[in-house]
Amino acid sequence: MCGIAGAFSFGAEARPVNAAVIEHLNTLQRSRGPDGQGLWSSDSGDVVLGHRRLAIIDVGASGAQPMTDASGRWTISFNGEIYNYRALRAELEREGCAFLTDSDTEVLINVVALWGEAGLLRLRGMFAFALWDDRNRELWLVRDPYGIKPLYVAEHAGTIWFASQARALAKAAPIDTHRNAAALAGFYLWGHVPEPFCWWTGIRMLPAGHLQRIGKGRPATAPRCYCRIEDAFDATGGGVLGAGELRALMLDTVRHHLVADVPVGIFLSAGIDSNAIAALSAETGARLRTVTLAFDEYAGTDDDEAPFAEAVAKKLHSDHATVRVGRDQFEGMLDGFLLSMDQPTIDGLNTYLVSHAAASQGLKVALSGLGGDELFGGYPSFRQIPPLLKAGRWVAKHRKLGRTLNCALAILPMSHVWPKAVGLLKYSTEIAHAYLLRRALYLEGELDALLDETWLRAGLEELQALPSLAASVRERQAAGTSEYAQVAALESCWYMRNQLLRDTDWSSMAHGLEVRVPFVDVKLLQRLGPAIASARPPSKLDLAASIGGLPSEIVARPKTGFTTPVRDWGNRRSGKGAHGLRGWASNIHRNFRATPAFGLPRSAAV
Repeated sequence: MCGIAGAFSFGAEARPVNAAVIEHLNTLQRSRGPDGQGLWSSDSGDVVLGHRRLAIIDVGASGAQPMTDASGRWTISFNGEIYNYRALRAELEREGCAFLTDSDTEVLINVVALWGEAGLLRLRGMFAFALWDDRNRELWLVRDPYGIKPLYVAEHAGTIWFASQARALAKAAPIDTHRNAAALAGFYLWGHVPEPFCWWTGIRMLPAGHLQRIGKGRPATAPRCYCRIEDAFDATGGGVLGAGELRALMLDTVRHHLVADVPVGIFLSAGIDSNAIAALSAETGARLRTVTLAFDEYAGTDDDEAPFAEAVAKKLHSDHATVRVGRDQFEGMLDGFLLSMDQPTIDGLNTYLVSHAAASQGLKVALSGLGGDELFGGYPSFRQIPPLLKAGRWVAKHRKLGRTLNCALAILPMSHVWPKAVGLLKYSTEIAHAYLLRRALYLEGELDALLDETWLRAGLEELQALPSLAASVRERQAAGTSEYAQVAALESCWYMRNQLLRDTDWSSMAHGLEVRVPFVDVKLLQRLGPAIASARPPSKLDLAASIGGLPSEIVARPKTGFTTPVRDWGNRRSGKGAHGLRGWASNIHRNFRATPAFGLPRSAAV
């Protein structure tokens, strides 16, 4: 896990890259790689690659980056981990490849060198990388299928710039840093900026599962998709899981995610997902180190997860630490959280705090239960959307009643109405609409009270939120995917990808901590996707039963999410009378645009 940066002057008339800009990007991304940094330039100066290192595999000098392979043809700057690198290396050696290091980075180079684009589908891991092909004078930019690792790209005057953090790129590179209207509208619609949009007009995010190959002296081609995880949610691929199959799949993904040359910790809560990961890790014989984040305000209440987690840690003989946070300590950390935020988002605070806790215990790697809810139906959306659709379609058949209900809701005082209630009937006849209703922070019709009309119109037109969702749903429907599996695909490709995974990355890397997500694994999804689309999709209870031995109080405990008091603490500190997620969003926007640490001209703020 690291931070990458670089630039390629690909235009026929473009000048050599200013290496000082890449050095600056390295400095701005220091927290992503406190163990070292590197800079590499081509002989002609038209390519410069930068790297910040968090040493996890092959931790000595031989694993440093940017790295050039034995042939001298390929040079890479790589962020992530390839969990099956040992098996790939053995296969590559049988094909005659020679290695100079014990790193997964060198294996990655040889996978592409030998198998080309097809080799990307053989990688099991999380990754974003820039790979320079000196023979063909071509730069590859690649991002993993789930989008676990970020990669931001900006093109200006025949030069393409890239980095792991959008904020760093906006501060260092010579690009347009005016706010993007679609990003602004997207933030208030979803609570995050959806890819490929970025807060700054001149930057875009390389979409998950895409690669872009840019050749010298040729116009930059658009990114191309090489893998779509939504295609896995198809019942024709296997169907209902067999006896013992779920356990074998989970044990396999946990084993792969434990591969490291440094200790690997586990975020342990009172939920099934993290406890399943901890229990399976114990079975592998790995030394367990678990960390639980707890809050002084919850001590002695049902919201305190620490007693549950501590009981499990004791049973598993884990080296366990409970790190408690009080309001005063939180106050001292909030400014750091806001300054670390890469793009505006209403999430990330929980992970920021638990990552700080893990790093305080000397850990550089931790496993998270993120992704379990998407695979095993843990979100309310799985239960709420089907009856919502049924009711909406019934009302649609009785149009007169529907018009009466809409009129009644419209004239009620807003203080007496759930903010989304007016859109309840409008957004309840199609899955795409119902999903937006369930996940949206604000509905489109509410945004005119928040944003300037010109910005709003331009932003929504570019964003195309509902058409994009609808197109995704139509593809799944054409494949015969069940409504349940369609919700699972939406949760994985929209909420998890754009918010949970992205926020986990920047909020953990702010503390120099690599967070791994065993549930977010392409190999696992290849089998679980068809099972999710089957007549009997696996549930959280199935997951718990397949592991066995989980305490009954953990299995029976109602899902609460990662409950914390800190959002309320932050809203109270603002003194603006804000409350709830919407108030938190306003505070995030206000702090984000006002902080001088961005180093941007005030005229760029919106």
